[in-house]
Amino acid sequence: MSIYKTGVFRCLIVILLLFQLFSCHQNESQDSNKNTIVTNDSLELSYENVLLTYLSTQDFRSAALVKKKRNELLKDGYFEHSPYSSILLAYEYLLDDNIDSIEITLRNLEGQKLSPDVTVLKDYLGIRANFSFNEVTSGTMVAQIIDAKEYALEQKSVFTFLFYNLLANAEYRQANYREALKDVESWYHYHPNKSNAHVSQAYQEMKFMQYMALHDFEKLKGTLDSCRHYANETKDSSIIMRMYDLQSQYYFSINNNSKAVEASKKYFNYLRATNTLNAYVYANLGKNFLNNNQVDSAIFYFNAGLRFIKKNKIKHNKMFYYKNLQLAYALKGDYERAYFALDSTFQDYKRSTQRIEAEKINDINTKYQTEKKDQAIMLLRTTNAFNHKILVQQRWIFVILLALVFSIAFFIYFRNKQKLLQNINQRILAENKQLILEQKTRQNQLNPHFIYNAIANLQGLISSEQKAKANQYLLLLSRQIRDILELNREEYISLDQEIKSLNNYILLQQMRYQDVFDFQIETDDLDLDDVMIPPMIIQPFVENAIEHAFKNLPYRGQLEISFRQDQNQLHVSICDNGWGMQVHKEQVPHKTSLSQLITKERLELLFADAEPAARIEIKPNYNDDQRGYKVEIYIPLVLYFN
Repeated sequence: MSIYKTGVFRCLIVILLLFQLFSCHQNESQDSNKNTIVTNDSLELSYENVLLTYLSTQDFRSAALVKKKRNELLKDGYFEHSPYSSILLAYEYLLDDNIDSIEITLRNLEGQKLSPDVTVLKDYLGIRANFSFNEVTSGTMVAQIIDAKEYALEQKSVFTFLFYNLLANAEYRQANYREALKDVESWYHYHPNKSNAHVSQAYQEMKFMQYMALHDFEKLKGTLDSCRHYANETKDSSIIMRMYDLQSQYYFSINNNSKAVEASKKYFNYLRATNTLNAYVYANLGKNFLNNNQVDSAIFYFNAGLRFIKKNKIKHNKMFYYKNLQLAYALKGDYERAYFALDSTFQDYKRSTQRIEAEKINDINTKYQTEKKDQAIMLLRTTNAFNHKILVQQRWIFVILLALVFSIAFFIYFRNKQKLLQNINQRILAENKQLILEQKTRQNQLNPHFIYNAIANLQGLISSEQKAKANQYLLLLSRQIRDILELNREEYISLDQEIKSLNNYILLQQMRYQDVFDFQIETDDLDLDDVMIPPMIIQPFVENAIEHAFKNLPYRGQLEISFRQDQNQLHVSICDNGWGMQVHKEQVPHKTSLSQLITKERLELLFADAEPAARIEIKPNYNDDQRGYKVEIYIPLVLYFN
């Protein structure tokens, strides 16, 4: 067993050395192309917190601020190899409205092993690049947002709230205000910084927009108060002043147009003073003047808004301005200008449609060219990867085959070794058992009872002065003892030696029992010198016949022993005409002695693999008069040739 364990240990060492050699070769080939970058979890977490700080507030940061932060991080050599470097750069492009660069930057992350949070941010920026807060969101994009949101939820990402913001805006543009309200609630629920006053104010402001669209004026007033409360907590003047814009919308919803105009003018004047005017504030102020029947003021601000859009080259839908101008001129009675405003509406719609179609065609063409290049690059990468994979597979196949051949050889060697040891062990056990049985046989044949009776008979012959018989008895007894001591040392003896020993033993027993039985030994036409037989294999059955079958027998006993060849077996038959299985008061039953059991065990041990198997058959009361015993022994025929 220790040899087996040592061999197993050596086999494992060789396999591990082969694996390490192959791994080292792989690492060397990879190190020749690029350096291995070890992930630093603490740094990755710090980069994630930077992005979370930027994205967790409702107001977007400026691209310049993000660029400055990224340049600071690049001073750390590790950040350049981190996927967060590409994510932060894509975010910078998003703030700078550089959509094409976002897609190229995110494409650099393909093939890298990304953490769940990085994957979520990659999905968000990819969707956000094509998302518009001013137009109706397509069903395809909504499906993309939902899929990305489900993945973020599954990964329990801290950036899950971003997708609910997009979904709320998409549902709002599709006039699904109740669904939008649910998404707003989910946005706030998953927001990682909901205790921040800016986040709480943004949450209340988004709810305000949904309640206003749902005409839920009861909740609208309470939400407006909450907006005003959190705006004051932020201590941000821009947010505080934006409350006037919300107030104007609230007053408009309850038809208090004069207060709506007053609130709009305050917000407009603040933006103009801070030089942060936008197209929406012109439109809202003009609309409020129109609702308050201040047509000239409405016309003035609608035209000022159009000039603002033209001057700043803003991509903004002008149809709202032209429609309201047409309505204002019509109310004033200036139908000519109303017509021109309506025509401008049509022309703007036409130009917008043409521009959208041109942009779509250009996008399709750009995507086609990009996809064509991507496919070519992907094909080249796939080919290289496939060739590399084949090379790696061939190396692995070689190593596996080598290990398999070695393992098979090892298994066969040690299995044969184990079988050899088992065979040796079994042979030793068999020899030990045979020695024990031979020892028991000798002890049985030289039992004290037999020796005592023999000496008593010899003493009786000497006392009765039967010197001739005493000498003959002593001669037979000495031969019997010599046969027991000498023949039992051999594994096989000739049939001639066995018959002589039997003849000597039976003559000795005849003298002991004063000729109460006759015997006959037949050998058919067997060559007694060439046929081999285990020593003293017949004697126990002859002893049983003499000791039990002929005891107190009222007639002369007859013992017949025959040896003959039966195919490839030696057939030995021991027959007597004794009592058999009949039991009377004066009779002794024919018992199975210990010597018979020992003989059976000897035969089973000596001829364990013989075909047909060695066996002993005992047939009591085999004669017609239901008397006598017949013992038949079948053993393989063993021949000896000089």
